[in-house]
Amino acid sequence: MSVNRRKFMMGSAGLGLSLLAVGCGSQTPKKYDAIVLGAGISGLRAAQLLEDSGLSVVVLEARDRVGGRILSLTDLPGNPEMGFNSMGSGYGRGLDTAKQAGVELVEVGSRYRYGPPSGLYIKGEHISREAWPTHPENPFPDALKTFMPAELPFVLVGKNPPLKDWTKWSDPTNAALDISLAEFLGQQGLSEEAIRLSCDLTPYHGRNSRDVSSLMYNFSGGFVQSQMAAGGESFAAKGGNSKLPEAMAAGLKGDVILDKPVAAIEQDASGATVTCRDGSRFQAAKVICSLPLAALRNVEITPGLSELQAKAVQEIKYQPISVAFLTAKSPFWEEDGLAPGMWSDSESGTFIPQRYGATEEEVTGFLIQARGDRAFEWDKLGSEAALAKIVSEIEALRPAAKGKLEARHYHSWSGDEFSGGAWAYYGPGQATSLHNVLAEPAGAIGFCGEHTETTSRGVEGALASAERVVLETLSA
Repeated sequence: MSVNRRKFMMGSAGLGLSLLAVGCGSQTPKKYDAIVLGAGISGLRAAQLLEDSGLSVVVLEARDRVGGRILSLTDLPGNPEMGFNSMGSGYGRGLDTAKQAGVELVEVGSRYRYGPPSGLYIKGEHISREAWPTHPENPFPDALKTFMPAELPFVLVGKNPPLKDWTKWSDPTNAALDISLAEFLGQQGLSEEAIRLSCDLTPYHGRNSRDVSSLMYNFSGGFVQSQMAAGGESFAAKGGNSKLPEAMAAGLKGDVILDKPVAAIEQDASGATVTCRDGSRFQAAKVICSLPLAALRNVEITPGLSELQAKAVQEIKYQPISVAFLTAKSPFWEEDGLAPGMWSDSESGTFIPQRYGATEEEVTGFLIQARGDRAFEWDKLGSEAALAKIVSEIEALRPAAKGKLEARHYHSWSGDEFSGGAWAYYGPGQATSLHNVLAEPAGAIGFCGEHTETTSRGVEGALASAERVVLETLSA
């Protein structure tokens, strides 16, 4: 269904969307200069740039909303973010795009840092940072015992990076270094138990440490360090980050058509015809595909992709993350005298206070994240049972919280058929063999999205990829 531009803006302000049926079941394709697949940040930016160059553009989006993996719960306290949460000072493209779209940004970095650091809970016991280095449950080598579990993988990659120049992480000449994170951590002196505790319970990338290349951590750590060098501030859209893609979509001249999962792309000498699952068809000289690989796997492309590119689309995995949002009826952390947040080896995972009220002191809720294998374990339970188990485990760890927590929302990125996870990650051997083919054009089809970028991540990577693919499209 097509979103009228003016009504879209009203809808994003809570006044309702005007939805128009466009092309449903039509056998005659609607014709444009370019078709953009996906209304996430990358696809919307590509559409903007193509329109600025004078092309007629349509954006096809499978979901009933724009934004992709940007999802703000604007009906809950503090507008909690299920996906993308903020932009650093070095996000030049992101900050500029928000300004162009007229989206007000607020500094949120100070709210992340406010208050005492999260507590550590191992086997049901609260362990202070001061007690951790000498605690019997600490399995780390003597030189590393002062680090908390979640800190250790990036600390070791930062101290002994596989590559000094992290921007070369996907260069095929570095294939010998494209080993699992588990192997890399073992080389740094970590035991199996140390690897399990520091990485496998809450992996930043991958299902576990054996499932991801150490070069992926090299890349992520390098990008984060480059952002920190640009300044310590972090910015988010006032009222929720979903405001950014909504404003970008509202600013387009052409149609953004929702509820249009793509079934097939058929190329010929004149360009390409895109067929959606409902039978509607769209034709253009150029197609820009910003779909995550997990969604692209379900699209039939004729002629097909190259053998290596098809292999990459089929085999590269997406990060399992499931997120729960809870609110507290009263500040139980004041009763037990402990930090509101915590990191636990139990099913409750990471328990992160959200401070998006009138002041930094106010805790508007808690995000609880399960990553990797634990996310799949939550999902198997189903949202209602998973939320109940999370609350029960938190109450067991923090008796003062009993009866004071309310489960408000559950979101699984792996369970989202149009995402398949939070972001692409590379297994051992994949970083140097498969990443570089993802951005290669295939006939009339160009590809963008964070997964095609080599030197930036998140929104910044998505926007950079849009600029690249539009330049390729216009110069072809």
